[in-house]
Amino acid sequence: MTQPPFGPPPGEPGHGDPGHGEPVSPSPPPPPGPHAPPPGQTAGGTPQWHQPPGGHRPGQQPTAPPQWQQLPPEQLARLHQPGVVPLRPLTLGDMFGGSLQTMRRNPEATIGMGLVVLSVVLVPSLLLTLLATRSLSSVDQLGAELILLLVSGLLSSLASIALTGMIVHVIGEAVLGDRASLASTWAAVRGRLLALVGTVLLLGVLFTVALVLLVVAVVGLLVALDESGLSIVLAVLLSVGFVVGLVWAGCRLSLAPAPVVLERVGPWRGITRAWSLTRGAQAWRVVGITLLAGIVTSILAAVVQLPVVALVSALVGPEVVGSPLSPVTVVTDHALQLVVGALTIPFTAGVTALLYLDQRVRREGLDVSLVRAAQERAAARSR
Repeated sequence: MTQPPFGPPPGEPGHGDPGHGEPVSPSPPPPPGPHAPPPGQTAGGTPQWHQPPGGHRPGQQPTAPPQWQQLPPEQLARLHQPGVVPLRPLTLGDMFGGSLQTMRRNPEATIGMGLVVLSVVLVPSLLLTLLATRSLSSVDQLGAELILLLVSGLLSSLASIALTGMIVHVIGEAVLGDRASLASTWAAVRGRLLALVGTVLLLGVLFTVALVLLVVAVVGLLVALDESGLSIVLAVLLSVGFVVGLVWAGCRLSLAPAPVVLERVGPWRGITRAWSLTRGAQAWRVVGITLLAGIVTSILAAVVQLPVVALVSALVGPEVVGSPLSPVTVVTDHALQLVVGALTIPFTAGVTALLYLDQRVRREGLDVSLVRAAQERAAARSR
């Protein structure tokens, strides 16, 4: 299968540079024949508005049409949208619909992958938590709950990272009209898992540094102004501004796993690519769509969780479910994480991947390369 043309554009750091991850060779210009440019365009991408595809100038010998022009009419009509989204700048509906359509077309590599990856992490987490609820009986209950919450959150985050990287690959194939199996997805992404983990760890370091700077600034204000009313107001405003800025930056940097997987760059380069692709006015669009996707998944999670919790509470009693350390609560919580995560993580990862592709289409003209790759794959299928 032809690899998708998702490498960084020429001139970008990391383009064929071993120091920024695995080398990515630039795509050569399409030669005549089966690798001809998109319909109605020259090799340089200039539209030929007055020359029909496959035509020839007067006095010239007619040449055989490119192989993609020999495709059946129904396949030619699909070249502008060979997969789950059209190959043009995307709308909100394109992204949400494309993510859901990818899950529907590739249930094994999306929901199935989610169940497998989350099970690998949540089953050991469940056993450790059940064991800890007995061995931590002499420890303060609040401290025990915080420890268990931290461990469970860390393991779930690692599972989400790995799953997000795999879904990004599935989206890349779905955009070009191909389906990815569980085995092919694992083979394509397993070499990028360490880079994905490194990306998240690096983002965690950046967040920690920002948090330390906030604490230092707040303490400095309180000390400098002698804990007056003005210092407290300024400290609150600074904290609110920090939260808003953190959400804004976090939404922009949420695109980092996409270049790490598709462009095969290193963690730092993935972060800088995500930041540069979302600069300017597009930053607010990316932030808005990312937050909206989070709201949609939160609503879906509530729709699944609330009836289950109410049913369990009615069966065993609200006092049992209300205790975070009770075995019933622990088992219910892990089961809900498994089901909800397998449904929501593929959706949010799909939206993130499509946001990344949309920004590359808008800023780097990636749609030209995608159309060419779609032509090649369509021609290969018709043989």
